[in-house]
Amino acid sequence: MISKDISAFKVLLQAQQTLVVDIGNYVVGPYNGSFNATLTVSFYNLRSIHPQTAADEIIPLSKCGHQGVPTYFNLPDDTAATSIIIPSNASRLVLDILASGNGEEEFWYSNIPDEYTDTFKNWNGAFLGQGSFREVVVLLDDEAVGVAWPFEVVFTGGICPGFWRRIVGHRTFDLPTYRIDMTPFIPKMRSGSHRIQFRVNGQPDTLQNWYVSGRLHIWFSNVTIPVGNSRPRETAHYISPTATIESQGQVSSGNTSFSVNTTAFRHDPLYSLEYNNVQSYRLQANGSVGLQNITQTTNFSSPLSRGHYRFALKSSEETYPNGSLYIQASLSQLYHCNTSHILHGYNVIEHAEVVTTGILSINGNSGWSLGNTSVKVSYKSPRREYVRVVDVLGVQVVSDYEIDKSMGPFLQLQIPSP
Repeated sequence: MISKDISAFKVLLQAQQTLVVDIGNYVVGPYNGSFNATLTVSFYNLRSIHPQTAADEIIPLSKCGHQGVPTYFNLPDDTAATSIIIPSNASRLVLDILASGNGEEEFWYSNIPDEYTDTFKNWNGAFLGQGSFREVVVLLDDEAVGVAWPFEVVFTGGICPGFWRRIVGHRTFDLPTYRIDMTPFIPKMRSGSHRIQFRVNGQPDTLQNWYVSGRLHIWFSNVTIPVGNSRPRETAHYISPTATIESQGQVSSGNTSFSVNTTAFRHDPLYSLEYNNVQSYRLQANGSVGLQNITQTTNFSSPLSRGHYRFALKSSEETYPNGSLYIQASLSQLYHCNTSHILHGYNVIEHAEVVTTGILSINGNSGWSLGNTSVKVSYKSPRREYVRVVDVLGVQVVSDYEIDKSMGPFLQLQIPSP
């Protein structure tokens, strides 16, 4: 069961709407089938010490899909741009961005610079290129005005399926959104139509596919400000269109191993970034054994959020003469973000840790996978304090601890190991 606070979308619930559920995935063989889902919306009339109201209007920034139904842009193929007109009495603008790497970009953090993709070609080893660094840039009338750095969400079949047999990684079922304060650009946007565009930068580009969309939350004031009263351009709110990126690599004399270190940084007036990705690969046993090691750190600060991500992956892949495959892998992730929750008027601290080990065995058309996984999540705001710790061994949940102190009664639940 998935639950989500949708108070920020109050304006959309005040009139009849069409709801679209889009399960955009490709499945084959025995996994084809039907989905049965139940949607329930609960309404609360609560007094709050934070009386911040939801937006007065929400404008989607998305692609017009089949039969006029909005859907996501697919980068780099689409021009992810939307022309909008904001009301003359707009007093605050907040942009939410959804950005998800898929296809060749699902594991973008393991991509390497193009000059190293053929290092293992003598052993039929191939790598995806365009490097490991990704950032989502927001452009207003072709000028960069905001940037966000995606978290390494791992989907339910990602890396080693056994990792996720009984519990998924952080944000897998609720992809994070990245928030940009567009309020400083209201003076520029008061007159006529303006173009908001999303771009995903790589090294320098990306492969297929980044799914990107957005929504612009708008608050109204009681005063209509004439267009002629707009302030001049505030340069401090504009950013460089690209980060500064450097990559250094080293290849062994026999092309049986190589390592790449990629760094990136930004020091714009309102946005800062320190990024580091270290990857190493080594072949053994005449190329039948491949070793992979990746560590990535992202430290960031923006007008509405600051925090850090940590990602570490180790894997060993062995291929046997009969074509069967055996993989051992370990993964650890850390997500920490302190967000100015401008939609509700209070701060939110979200922290998560994922630690897992697993094995995957494939022989012809059959295979199996097992893992041991621990997930710890905490969420703290003036309206809610939540903690959840789940430990899984194999396919068995051995402990599940939850504390939820929120709008309702205080709940403490502890499920002992069976």
